[in-house]
Amino acid sequence: MDKTKLETAIGTSRKWDAREAGREVARNTIKNLNAPPNFFLLFSSIHYETHGGFQEFLNGVWEVLPEGTPLVGGTVSGFINPQGCYTRGATALAMSYPNMNVAIGVGYNTKRNPKKAAMQATKMIKQKLDFTYRNRFLLQLVSAGNVPNIIARKKVVKGISKTLALNLYGFSLKVLQTGVGREDEIHDITTNEFKEFNILGGSLLDSMRIMNNYQFYNKKVLENALLLLAMSLDLNTNVCTTLGMKETDNEFTITKMSADKRVVHEIDGKPASKRLLELLNWPEDYFDETIYRRIFYYPLAFKDGDRIIPEVIPLVLGDSLLFTYQTKNPKVTILSTSGEGLISAVTENLDKHRSITPALGLISSCAIRLQTLGSNIFKVREALMDYFKEKPFLLFYVGGEMSYSPENGLRYGNDTFNTAIFW
Repeated sequence: MDKTKLETAIGTSRKWDAREAGREVARNTIKNLNAPPNFFLLFSSIHYETHGGFQEFLNGVWEVLPEGTPLVGGTVSGFINPQGCYTRGATALAMSYPNMNVAIGVGYNTKRNPKKAAMQATKMIKQKLDFTYRNRFLLQLVSAGNVPNIIARKKVVKGISKTLALNLYGFSLKVLQTGVGREDEIHDITTNEFKEFNILGGSLLDSMRIMNNYQFYNKKVLENALLLLAMSLDLNTNVCTTLGMKETDNEFTITKMSADKRVVHEIDGKPASKRLLELLNWPEDYFDETIYRRIFYYPLAFKDGDRIIPEVIPLVLGDSLLFTYQTKNPKVTILSTSGEGLISAVTENLDKHRSITPALGLISSCAIRLQTLGSNIFKVREALMDYFKEKPFLLFYVGGEMSYSPENGLRYGNDTFNTAIFW
């Protein structure tokens, strides 16, 4: 292994215009490489949707990027890199290393048929990746959930029956491809197909309005897509997930839910939305369009074996609650968190890698953390700078996260902090 030939560069653009930002972020990234990049990882804020459009953004990138470079990425709520913390703009990471092979894959219609999308993307990787080198890493990016574009795209829909709630939920997913991201169903496929890989994942979203999100695949702008970036390389990798949340004694039992285990109708034998308000000691008017912000500090969690799966409630449908993941255990705990707890998840995670001298870090973190921490997000960057020193890293804020390793298995959920360290 000759790491002296490893070159990794990170660029940023804060320009408002989509095409200009695309040109600048590509130029600022690859100017620091002496050889063509093996891949180009690209993230941006949602604002380019109304400042030229994402196709123009990509067009600007490809004015600079060498033809044929594998490119994946998409929209995020924000990002942290050695240059700063941002909720607007674009960032990219490019890597040039001779002892590495790369392949990218794509799957379509993730909300309508996540298993088919996962098989499409994994098949492409298996067909294209040269497995010469002994270490394997996979970056998994998928379209996050969004508010259904029915009933005026409300997060709280009052006065509807259980039957209507289920019909709206099913119609939204199958026909309109809006609603939950169904990432957990994708995780099951990718981790089974790539058991020997270390995997880091995140769900691409907007500025936490949970309305639209986009994926970048080479020169295409996509929606409802799964993107995979696979590497065979001689660098070592570690992945790790930490939570920074505490279990409380506030628990409940789901007593009635939909067949797919996402729409919860009853809790403790009572209408779900009313019972959750009781458990949280909240007035009824707390379930309004600000619910996604209110619930930040009280994630729900179920246990699946040795895993704690934290999740949030993106929608209230009458007396029913929509959960982000399939709730495989009816026993649910209300977690508590704080700014201190969110920061501790960062330091706890990095402490697990203290024996490693990193060459590169990729980090997926929940956008809830970004919004909850506010200006304290700079403490996250300080911790990252302290650990990585002069080495590059890129943290992207997403709407659902995961990691997988052959040793520790799959870890996923909302409000988590996940690292992939290369050395």
